[in-house]
Amino acid sequence: MNTQSFIPSGTISTKIYNYGYYPLLKGDIVPLFHFNREAFVSVQHYLDLQQPLVIAFYDGRKNNIPSLSALAKLQAQVLENGGNLIVITNNNTRLFRKNLSQLNNLPVFIDEDNEIAEKFGLFDIENPLTNWLSGIDDINTSLPALYVVSPDRKIVYHHIDYQFNFFGKEVLPKSIVESLIDSVSTLATSYGYLSRWSKQLVS
Repeated sequence: MNTQSFIPSGTISTKIYNYGYYPLLKGDIVPLFHFNREAFVSVQHYLDLQQPLVIAFYDGRKNNIPSLSALAKLQAQVLENGGNLIVITNNNTRLFRKNLSQLNNLPVFIDEDNEIAEKFGLFDIENPLTNWLSGIDDINTSLPALYVVSPDRKIVYHHIDYQFNFFGKEVLPKSIVESLIDSVSTLATSYGYLSRWSKQLVS
């Protein structure tokens, strides 16, 4: 699906804001992909649970415990409201893995070559973010983002962190978290109702 129709184009300010990137947005359909090709673990495993799925594309430059703790807290809120959360990052450093080991049950998948981020429009090897942002020195850096995905693969909420501010602290921005959790809760309620209704029809 061509997502460029969702974003105005042609103005200098728009090009700067998007850095020439056109990520998947609310209303788009998430592509099917594998987290681990050797283990054949795919996103479909989570969608088959018939629960909202939150996908967090984590800023691979961050190694610090506070930002990981913030994701763990977000995961707890998502689970409490009937959804699941997974983290995707290209950070595979020893320090990152060490810090990650201090957290329990935070599902993190390594997207070392940015193949998944590229499917979401958050990475472009031919247009690296180093061309646009000072302080970004790694050409493999992808845009941080949050998505809420329904079991039928439709994106019902998105937040693209163009300024790389979201995962820098222990506390995530309240307004964004509230909007995300509201989307998860609403979707979980809807699918819970549909599941009960379909079971009644079968019986």
